[in-house]
Amino acid sequence: MAELTAKQETFIEHYLTNGGNIGQAYRDSGYKCSTDATAYVGGSKLLRNGKVLDAILVRKKDSVAKQHAKAKRIDIDEQWLLAEYIDTIRLAKADKQYSVVNSSITNIAKLLNIGFLDRKELTVSGEVNHLQQLDTETLMNALQMAQKPQPIEGEFRTVSDD
Repeated sequence: MAELTAKQETFIEHYLTNGGNIGQAYRDSGYKCSTDATAYVGGSKLLRNGKVLDAILVRKKDSVAKQHAKAKRIDIDEQWLLAEYIDTIRLAKADKQYSVVNSSITNIAKLLNIGFLDRKELTVSGEVNHLQQLDTETLMNALQMAQKPQPIEGEFRTVSDD
């Protein structure tokens, strides 16, 4: 990971410990600013810095791992975990780290027991020797049917960024 300045390191620490208050973290880090608006703008610029955002994501990941270990000892509620994933998604989107966004969404789906099938989890048992007994026309019909799958009924809802 690229080197951060002392002020950037301090900003990250304050940002992660003060509940994500950008302006306050910017001020507490020693940056000069005359108004709340300039503090917010300066902090926002720091969050768009790839080095700073990467460091925040790494620390949040480490923090989540430590908190997961702690969760085994105490009861952590799903809402808290969901909020942490959503924060991670927002930060990753800002830095265009779409693989982090994707894995966070997948983890949320698993947390909420939404039936996504992970390709790594798919296993097939049995043999297909019986296909040798079928004629070409039957196999072609089966292939055509497979290429035109029937729609699956489902419930759709829009999830907002809030």
